[in-house]
Amino acid sequence: NTEEFDYDFLKDLPKRENRLEGYLFPDTYEFDRNVSERQVIIKMLDNFDRKFKAEYREMISKLKYEMTLDKVVIMASLIEREAKDPDDRYTIAGVLYNRLTGKDKTLRKLQVDATIQYIMLKTTGAYKDRILYADLEIDDPYNTYKNEGLPPGPICCPGEASIKAALNPDDTQYLYYVAKGDGSHQFSKTLAEHQAAIKKYGNRAGEN
Repeated sequence: NTEEFDYDFLKDLPKRENRLEGYLFPDTYEFDRNVSERQVIIKMLDNFDRKFKAEYREMISKLKYEMTLDKVVIMASLIEREAKDPDDRYTIAGVLYNRLTGKDKTLRKLQVDATIQYIMLKTTGAYKDRILYADLEIDDPYNTYKNEGLPPGPICCPGEASIKAALNPDDTQYLYYVAKGDGSHQFSKTLAEHQAAIKKYGNRAGEN
């Protein structure tokens, strides 16, 4: 957080905790055992610079929601933490963009459980086994149940598959999804369908 790194994608980042979150590209690396912390970080940032190709940067302006490179990384981080099934990444991206651009203001609260888990990680040092309804009321800028739009920063360092999904969302009418418990998701177009899916898959506990 205190070091300066000369990369164009870091120049306009807003001030925030863990400012390199999202940009330390997840990969397999080999290092000399005497490597410095700065050298480790530079290698990971170099990798991000290579993987976020020029063609990806050109695609940002074509998205239907006004995005920047940083917002794409934030979106990709949500997809990374939400989608265990690779096939779901593009559909989840489509849902999130639909909610951001929809006429219904209530849908602009993205209600992404992974942002609640990120808050838990920040405050307690660990993810929760199960999110409770009470957790959705936490007062925090990263709580997408209480705040509209994308969170103020990435919630993890996304891989290239999630970045691709953030840049190529499915053209879908889905507005909701719920985890089925097997790594995949049930997608819904209406609130009634979504509530039925929540009831079916029962992935939220109301009590401790």
